[in-house]
Amino acid sequence: MVADAKGNFIFGAVGGVCNVVVSHPFDLFSYRNGFHAVSQILRADGPTGLYRGVSPVLIGAGPVMGVCYLSPCGSHSMLYGPQASIPEGSKLVDTLPIQYVALAGACASIPTSLILGPAKRIKILMQVQTSSNAAASPAALSRGVLAVFNPLVSIWSAIRTNGGIPALFRGTAVTMLRDFPGDAAYFVTFEGIKRTLKEVAPTPRHNWGSDKYTFSPLQTVLAGGLAGCANWLICIPIDSIKTQVQQSSIGANFFSVLRSQASVARLYRGLGPVLLRAFPASGAFLLGVETARTVYQSM
Repeated sequence: MVADAKGNFIFGAVGGVCNVVVSHPFDLFSYRNGFHAVSQILRADGPTGLYRGVSPVLIGAGPVMGVCYLSPCGSHSMLYGPQASIPEGSKLVDTLPIQYVALAGACASIPTSLILGPAKRIKILMQVQTSSNAAASPAALSRGVLAVFNPLVSIWSAIRTNGGIPALFRGTAVTMLRDFPGDAAYFVTFEGIKRTLKEVAPTPRHNWGSDKYTFSPLQTVLAGGLAGCANWLICIPIDSIKTQVQQSSIGANFFSVLRSQASVARLYRGLGPVLLRAFPASGAFLLGVETARTVYQSM
């Protein structure tokens, strides 16, 4: 059991790094005037500017996604019980009713939100500072470029000038509210597609994946990408509110932001770029998970 937990944590951590590497540049498009902000950043810093603010997210991606992947795996055992009999060549999740998969995914959101909320808050602050630096004086721009090579200085500067440590947790409760249904949709969609593909497109057994599972890399990316899209179709209204709460400098909360919306449609603004990001990011995450699993089991 301990060995399985250790392995699942490592697999999730590797997948998390792959996710961030693929998805981080897309995040800028989720802000208002995203294309304009990106063009400013490219003119000021070049392509490396698209990774401004990636340091805290990349550092946090390993443990966050490790816990995120470990949490539903642990929930599977609790829901099914230690006496579970798992067929050879299968994982426990393969034997669970689909509603248990959804519940286990939802439970995974609770511990990860406590880490992901502050990490996202830091990233937003640093990316907002990037847009300001692009239009600032040469001296300010020089300090912004220096921050790329001194990420800890940049992180601390963003924290110190925006309310200190307590302000890091602004929006964390909304993050949890977003991820509870979102993670349920993510894992149930992935598992549902996986089971469907096994029936309609069986592949020869090989060593890719856990316990000689038959998923090919292409199938992993396909199922993972569609799961990511399902997640964001549910999450984006709450995520829109969360982002406005975390960007706010006047202490906005969930209900004040919700009341300020002219219509429900405003909460779905930016859905296209979000889905465009979600597919490759989620596919990269699960491809990283399965690649790490293969390497780990071959050692």
